[in-house]
Amino acid sequence: MVLLGVQPTNIEADVVKFGNSAALTRTYNRAVILDALRRTESLSRVELARLSGLTPQAVRNIVEDLLAEGFVKQIGRRKGLRGQPQIEVAINPDRGYSLGFHVTGSECRYLGTNLVGDVVFEGGAFKLTSDAAEIRRSLEQIEAACSQSMQDRARLGVGIAVSAPLAMPRHREPHSDYLEQVRTIQHFFGPDTWIENDANAAAMAENLSGTAKERSDFLYIFIGAGVGGAIVRDSKLQRGYRGNAGEFGHILVDPNGPQCHCGNRGCLHTYLSLAEFGDRIDRLGSDDGEIKAWLARAVPPLTRAIVTLENAFDPDRIILGGTAPGWLLELLLAGVQEILPSTCTDEAHQRVEISRLGTTSALLGASALPLLNLMTPHPGLLTKQSLEGMR
Repeated sequence: MVLLGVQPTNIEADVVKFGNSAALTRTYNRAVILDALRRTESLSRVELARLSGLTPQAVRNIVEDLLAEGFVKQIGRRKGLRGQPQIEVAINPDRGYSLGFHVTGSECRYLGTNLVGDVVFEGGAFKLTSDAAEIRRSLEQIEAACSQSMQDRARLGVGIAVSAPLAMPRHREPHSDYLEQVRTIQHFFGPDTWIENDANAAAMAENLSGTAKERSDFLYIFIGAGVGGAIVRDSKLQRGYRGNAGEFGHILVDPNGPQCHCGNRGCLHTYLSLAEFGDRIDRLGSDDGEIKAWLARAVPPLTRAIVTLENAFDPDRIILGGTAPGWLLELLLAGVQEILPSTCTDEAHQRVEISRLGTTSALLGASALPLLNLMTPHPGLLTKQSLEGMR
């Protein structure tokens, strides 16, 4: 079982202590090649060598292995260039799939995606109860339907997104009562199961197939019944000392504001949360009085939070997403842009944008977790300790 919220805190020390081996280096280099390919439509072996810094022989060997295993495919020669055209290599999306689950309150949604993040199993939703046997019966039905739909495709893993901090939470969050049910799902699917909070999962979906696919540094603000966030630097999640980095919902935007469930006053969560609307949010519209009142309360605090985050992290982009409907995020962004002060920058570009993945971003991110584990080169892959912790 793997809990993504728990990571080695000092990778450099681990490298010194445990060293590395040819097998670990090979695992890392495979991830380097797959990461380069997932960010592009296709590359030649020559381009892979140049981008990765690996020797041409090492690239040839790795690509041959990946071709034999079906993770990549050759798609022909590139035309229109001088000399002998190079053979293009790309990720093979049909090599396998992963299942994603998103726990939101007492409901769990699920779907399956291929190696490039496209949905290949539409899935659905089921109710989470306190009866573990009932949950297992639901999972058996899901696994049977997925196996029939996927036929001969191999399942590469399972990801679960949870609406709660997962590593040493400082305070009780909404929906944390359902963590036992999450454990039931994890135990059902076995060791190739990854757990992540929904904001981090949504950010990973953006990095795999969303607006941040070609960006290595961005912040993600998750807006739903809860308010969270994620910090991505060099295409990797930043977790902090306790694993709770990115809890943007508890940025203090007004010390005299309303009481938050964390114990403080004036947290961004108290202004931006959609919990007060419940399921009614889908029946409301931009002209609704409740929505206008919510926007009037939410826009100024969010703007202050964005300014704080920009000054603290200097991201390439801030992405607004979550389970909030797209039309509401657009209204929120429009309000923010009217009052967002300028910052010192060497280039003029849009600083805040809306996720294109919609309300399923966390669910897509959950399904992406096993895929990104396979295709993301992390220095921790070079240590024996980190590999043992991943099992």
